[in-house]
Amino acid sequence: MSLVKVKNKFQVTIPNEIRQQAHIKEGDILEVVFKDKAIVFRPKVVLDRESVEASVAEGLKDLEDGRVFGPFDSVNEFKAAISKK
Repeated sequence: MSLVKVKNKFQVTIPNEIRQQAHIKEGDILEVVFKDKAIVFRPKVVLDRESVEASVAEGLKDLEDGRVFGPFDSVNEFKAAISKK
């Protein structure tokens, strides 16, 4: 068990062992919730809306232009298809 001290402005330092186990790096975004009498930190990924919209638009254009293949009935079938490319 690790103990931390609440500091000025209610800041806490996540112990190194916990950060390593959770794969938390400097700059990561964490969601904080209070659940069942516990404070829970959950790593989150923040996506830029414009980048996501551009990626979706590109994927839809590929689909429209026939630059897709599949569906596949198995992982092996998929692997065989991409190894031909």
